[in-house]
Amino acid sequence: MLVVTLAGIFLAATIIGLVSSAIDSRVDSLRRGKSLVLERGHTLVIGWSEKLPTIVAELVEANSSERGRAIVVLTGEDTVQVTEDIKAVVPDLKTSKLVVRSGIATRLHDLAQANPQAARSVIVLRSTDGSDAQVVKTVLALSRLVADSDSGAVTVVAEIEDRQTSDALKQAVGPALITVTPMDVIARISAQVSRASGLGAIYQELLDFDGDEMYTVAVPQAWVGRSFGELLLSASRATVMGLCHADGSVELSPDPRTVVVAGDLVIGIAEDDSTFVLDRAPVDWAPGDEAPAAPLEKATERTLIIGWSDLAPLVAQEIETHVAPGSELHLLVNEELHDVSRIGQMMALSQQSLVVHEGDPIDRSAVVRAMDEGPFDHIMLLSEREDYSPDEADARTLLALMHVRSVAEATAHEENVVAELLDPNDVELGGDSANSDFIVSQKLISLLMAQLSESPHLAPVFADLFDSDGAVVALHPAERYDAIGTRDFAELIRSAREGGTVVIGYRSAAAEGRPGVLPGGIRMNPAKDESVTLAQGDSVIVLTRA
Repeated sequence: MLVVTLAGIFLAATIIGLVSSAIDSRVDSLRRGKSLVLERGHTLVIGWSEKLPTIVAELVEANSSERGRAIVVLTGEDTVQVTEDIKAVVPDLKTSKLVVRSGIATRLHDLAQANPQAARSVIVLRSTDGSDAQVVKTVLALSRLVADSDSGAVTVVAEIEDRQTSDALKQAVGPALITVTPMDVIARISAQVSRASGLGAIYQELLDFDGDEMYTVAVPQAWVGRSFGELLLSASRATVMGLCHADGSVELSPDPRTVVVAGDLVIGIAEDDSTFVLDRAPVDWAPGDEAPAAPLEKATERTLIIGWSDLAPLVAQEIETHVAPGSELHLLVNEELHDVSRIGQMMALSQQSLVVHEGDPIDRSAVVRAMDEGPFDHIMLLSEREDYSPDEADARTLLALMHVRSVAEATAHEENVVAELLDPNDVELGGDSANSDFIVSQKLISLLMAQLSESPHLAPVFADLFDSDGAVVALHPAERYDAIGTRDFAELIRSAREGGTVVIGYRSAAAEGRPGVLPGGIRMNPAKDESVTLAQGDSVIVLTRA
């Protein structure tokens, strides 16, 4: 009996050990993200970069009205560390579920573990130290797995730097692929924001899921045959921006005489899709019923860019479209890192004359020498992303910004100062300044990719908004539309539509701090009957092609 008892204890201990080992192995496998993803209708994010936490945060916000939606991350990094990094930025997942899996996305077996066939959409990130080749191979692997998806074509949003590679990949994969070229988008936004402080907050409002967003709605029969100028006043709680035609073409801020036809979709800004309703009765209008706005002539401008990256030529070309001949573009470039003699060829300017100042952007004396050539209308500080790590690049940008501010304070001329930062967390280190704005390039691209994954039908809208020949978001002086005083927002729209300009909001110093007003007194998408009071120095936010 003693032997049997000892043998029983030994066998029981062995069985317990085997069961415990199997459980530990399974738990470790789950912890390291090796198991199959069972969720369906999830958003799959492939890769790792600084954009990932921001993308997850936006997807959490987008999923807040739905319960149980999963966000799956497939990465070659340590899954435990990735989870901790995400939760440090997004401590509250609200109604979403975060699943992190480990694997190499270019391997079909690893990619299949993330169950892309059942995904609602897929986002493919370009790693900070990676290349477009990795993204291309991942997208091609995805195209093999999702070809037979039960849910139809799965939208894939991929980040690709090279425009030719982007075009070739779209031709190979088909319409289910949406590509984002970060440099083009950031150049467009940078040039716009450098011209008027506050545009950065406006672009962020259009791109994020918090506050007002862009939606489309079918044109009701009552508006078929009406003009776009009449359609501008059709929604009480939404702001109409443009039209999406039946053939897929998009027109933001089209000619107000454009006739609305059956099958068109109305593009607009609203707090929620439930509030985007064309609930106002049509009111007859014809061109000439209102006095046109005063013409806005291009002026000669002087711009200073501090720091150099591949973004500089793109920004310079974008500025070219908004200035008159005789304008000047000054560059402060570190001659130890870049061949100054080749910069002129890379710029290819016609409206602006180029002046290159040699010196280190963090050297105060070099900044002083460049700014002594002022006054400048606009000053932009570019991140030296090709020469330094993201942390070092942001640290150098912040140091240069401190020099610019201290020099500017000693002069009576107030330049509009814009600084490009890579890390959103570094913005608060720059402090507050009335004439400064920030462009967080990584965050803006993250917001755009999240938007496209949730609303792929808006891809042509964003393409038009960020194309050099597309519509422009701008701040026009209130005086141009004879808008000084108090009136309702509908009247403000009427005063601008004669010239083919769409009013989407306003900026008022007196509105600062009120509910629904963004920092800087920016109010987007007010109700048509909302009372608007503008004074000298206030602005009207417009969407225009002029």
